Amino acid sequence: MAMKTWWLVVAAAVIAASGCAKEETEQKQSLQGANLLRTHTSGTAKNAELDQGPAERAASYLRQRDDVRDVVAVNTGEKLLVAYQIPHLQRWNRKKIEKDIDSRLRDMFPGYDIISSSDLKIFWKTKELKTNMGKRHWDGRKVNREIGRIKALSKEQT
Repeated sequence: MAMKTWWLVVAAAVIAASGCAKEETEQKQSLQGANLLRTHTSGTAKNAELDQGPAERAASYLRQRDDVRDVVAVNTGEKLLVAYQIPHLQRWNRKKIEKDIDSRLRDMFPGYDIISSSDLKIFWKTKELKTNMGKRHWDGRKVNREIGRIKALSKEQT
């Protein structure tokens, strides 16, 4: 009986350890991690064939704010996806910061469908999209599809 219990404990430990290993590099940048310094990503997919000027302007605007830690932005002809991280001590004002950023981005880019989020998973997915756009030559239709998928993720309730 003790042998079965021992194997059960070992199996549970292996399952728990394997579940925590997913997206290890992104989790290091998490707001819950020890690295609370401002990180500097390029912010946009500069090597992509699509004009990333609006995404660059949105990212540079948000980097100037004290209540934003890191920004990633991608755009197509009609959509602008902006994901950002809020510093740990600013999380109490999260709703106010999100509302302010969303309204300012809508004022700055009136012709675009603005999708902005401070959700960490959306940040990771946007960063992954930006990286993929830089590595491969994606057309606007494929980027729009990915932005739509990320937008659907942002609408989900956890």
